[in-house]
Amino acid sequence: MKFIKYLALAALLFGAGYSQAQTTNSPAGTIFNSIEYYFTSFNTNFTWTNVTFEVDSGYAQVTGVNAASKLNLQYDIWGNFDLGASFQFSGVGSDINAIEAQAGYAIVNHYDTKAEVIMRAGYDDTQRAGVFEPGLTLKKKLTDNTYAETAITMPIYTAGKFVRTPTFYIGVGFTF
Repeated sequence: MKFIKYLALAALLFGAGYSQAQTTNSPAGTIFNSIEYYFTSFNTNFTWTNVTFEVDSGYAQVTGVNAASKLNLQYDIWGNFDLGASFQFSGVGSDINAIEAQAGYAIVNHYDTKAEVIMRAGYDDTQRAGVFEPGLTLKKKLTDNTYAETAITMPIYTAGKFVRTPTFYIGVGFTF
């Protein structure tokens, strides 16, 4: 009986030694390599050329609020210039606690990738102050009408202490 157990164990180990895991033809080996490949390659099937209006929503890590939801609207007026608005919420179903107008310029607009320098100005109810918020956004098309966005901005409030912590944003949106 002991011999059969050892034989079964040996067969299991011998068989496992020759098994092969599933492989893929991915150019990247780690998640970091995949992200690098995604942001350093361009999909020539997608473009920002005929986009007039952009809407995105996502998560922002905001000083004084911690987690916040954002809704961003953007109208591409001509060339690489745009105007827009940003609305901030403290959570799902909460009141709007910050409203900002936006002006921006796309410094990179190449196929499916767009990087913009933006300037927002408005009022933040959580700080009870006006706010100027320069920043940089990076947008990458996922399909012809959808995109992923990440941004870093630096809020400068008209009252209170100077905040040295930037706001980080990640979201998804669609274009018209």
